[in-house]
Amino acid sequence: MLSAAMLLGPGCGAASNRDNVSRDEPLRRAGFRAIAARDYFATCPGAAAGPEMTYQSARHDELKQLAARTGAAETLALGENEWFGVSRAAPPERCESGDDAYRAALARYAGALDTLAARIADYPRPEGQRP
Repeated sequence: MLSAAMLLGPGCGAASNRDNVSRDEPLRRAGFRAIAARDYFATCPGAAAGPEMTYQSARHDELKQLAARTGAAETLALGENEWFGVSRAAPPERCESGDDAYRAALARYAGALDTLAARIADYPRPEGQRP
């Protein structure tokens, strides 16, 4: 189901539509994918209470605070809200058991957070606002 959610995610579509992408779209997509990856990782056996989830969740919270300080919080929230809407309509894919699946899900979440950090850094700031 995660694959279907990614297809329904913000900014997906025909290549001709990519020319008309708003300045908010990359950040919205990154917010969507970070929440989707977090929810997927949380379904791995032992992940929800583990130290990796605690670390990555703290990192995610720090990125949200950075987005708030740089004027990107509303756009980030829109992407997250889209994930919540999609995940309510269809339950997300669940992580398989085993170390390989756990590591892959953790890498997906960490990678999504790396992308989110880059999109926040690239997000255009309002006139006169410093980073």
